[in-house]
Formats: sequence, structure tokens, C-alpha cells
Amino acid sequence: MSLDLPESLADAWQPLGTRTAETSVMMATITAETRLYEPVDTPAIRASDSKIPIRSLFGVDLSFSPPLGALGISPADVFSIAAPKAKRQFVSTIEDEGVIVEQTRDKHSFQASNGTTGRWFVLDVSYPLSAEATSAGAEQLPAETHVAVWPTTETFEMAGGTLPLEAPSELDRSVATELTIDPQRDRERIATLVRSIGTTDED
Repeated sequence: MSLDLPESLADAWQPLGTRTAETSVMMATITAETRLYEPVDTPAIRASDSKIPIRSLFGVDLSFSPPLGALGISPADVFSIAAPKAKRQFVSTIEDEGVIVEQTRDKHSFQASNGTTGRWFVLDVSYPLSAEATSAGAEQLPAETHVAVWPTTETFEMAGGTLPLEAPSELDRSVATELTIDPQRDRERIATLVRSIGTTDED
């Protein structure tokens, strides 16, 4: 998988950095390299102490050691085990960056661009407005994170993004004046990213 954005998104989004994590499933070690993107027009909006912007996109390059093929394993055959594992690994990554993951609100199947059936997770998350925001009464911004995972011939693809659902209160105008709320537009951008990946995997 290329970690570059599709042409339709490339001009409006810029790389924010990568995060690398490892986990294991069955007899293989999975290395996940996650590249984050933020909007060019409103860079580095955090709305909190989190290192991940409340509006962001991501793509994940997953590699297995040893490769699944060397173990005689087809990614499609173990997808029901690997998909929730990949989602949990991503959740751990964003929690380490200060995002509060509350629950998996929805999960459903979808057809990926390479013709395979994947899993799409929608997570309820929130962003604390300060380091003290986990205490009672402190404001947290509600958001949702989309995580799409699907099998390819040799590994799995993974992509998605996070979007704000509410703006901060009048108490924090420095953020509220910059953070526009448009969930439908943001969801369409995430879907565009997911649809753009993997179209040549089966060629």
C-alpha cells in the first residue's frame, strides 16, 4: 500500500507524521506504520492536548514477519481474526496520543476497491480540551473515528479518519472560531480515501 493520499485529497491535506507499532497474531509479527494527515487550511488544530488533530485522515501500511504466504495462510482466511486485532491496535495507538476511545458504535461489512469484503468500524471518541479534562465537569469534544480494514492477496489494507461532531463552547473562542463542523463532508472524505486504496492489488 502507498501511504500517499489520492490526487483528489492531496492538495487539501498534508502529512503530520508516522507512528509505528508491533503486535502479534498467530505465528506472525505485525508491523503497522500509520501515517497521519491534517487539513492544509487549518493545520495543527488539536482542540486538546492530543497529538492527533480532531479532524484527520490516516493510512496504515501493515507488514507481516514472516509473510503470511510463507506460513501457507491466506489473508482472507484469517480476516475474521485479523480485522478486530488491527482495530484494537489502532485504538491503542490513538489512546497513547491522548484520544479517549469510548466504544465501537457500529461495525459493518463493505466491498473494498479490490473486490474483497472488509470491515468498517465506527468508534465514539472524545478529545479533552485540557490535561484536566478527564475530571468531572471538564469539557470534552465528541468526535468519531472510522477504521476500515480489508484483505489483499498478501496482507491487509487499513485506512480511515477522525471528525469532530461538536465545536467547543463559548469558553474557548480561540478553537471555536477555527473548528467548523460538517460531519457529512468529513465522512465523504474518509470514504474517498478508503475507496482509493487497493485498486491495483489484484492486477
